Amino acid sequence: MKGLRLWLMAGVVSATLMLLSLSPASALQYWFARPDDRTPITSLQILPGEVFTLSVWAQHAPEKVHAFEVLVGYDVATRWGTAATPIDRKLVLDGAAPADAVTPVLTDLGAPLLFLGGGRLGPTGADVTNPRPGLRYVVLSATSKVDASGGVELFRVRLKNQGLNVGDTYKVVLWDNGAGASWTALATLEGGTNVRSTGTVELNLAVVPEPASLLALGTGIVGLAGMALRRRRA
Repeated sequence: MKGLRLWLMAGVVSATLMLLSLSPASALQYWFARPDDRTPITSLQILPGEVFTLSVWAQHAPEKVHAFEVLVGYDVATRWGTAATPIDRKLVLDGAAPADAVTPVLTDLGAPLLFLGGGRLGPTGADVTNPRPGLRYVVLSATSKVDASGGVELFRVRLKNQGLNVGDTYKVVLWDNGAGASWTALATLEGGTNVRSTGTVELNLAVVPEPASLLALGTGIVGLAGMALRRRRA
């Protein structure tokens, strides 16, 4: 438990530093947050079988943006694009189709385009070992643009913990391979220039017991301690 506390404290410190860096002078940045809270998070506790919602935010200044592309990675695969097949299947979208699991928030640029597929690593998009697959989310407009200098919430996505057990850890990412213009994270400015994000964003998940399980465990420990004390007194 001490190690888990230190790990979570490190995540809080990292998120705080990230939030301080979100200034109008910064380049393109993406980050995860809890619903109804724009504060960046880098760690999150979830329960076995839990369905949880993540909010995805973006920021760019000073030029306005007319297209965002984001790839939410929640598994691994050995191909990129729509040919990718998730391997782990520990986390899944909570819905039969991507649209069932995604709630668009930014609507100024029109309806989003949703795709399922694997993230790319190489600049040519060639198949590589274990690119990060996920949900490709594209929101664009040929004429409209949005001021993202103060940060904008793009969408929310619901994921289900399908195979992670208590004590397991896993990562969800906003994937940026550093090259290419698809199956990665970037934005297109009003002048037509593509800009890259500040790198892949990682959210560390830790699976914890349900509160009722902890209470039962605590009650059992207290009961055993009481039995031992009575035996010593006898």
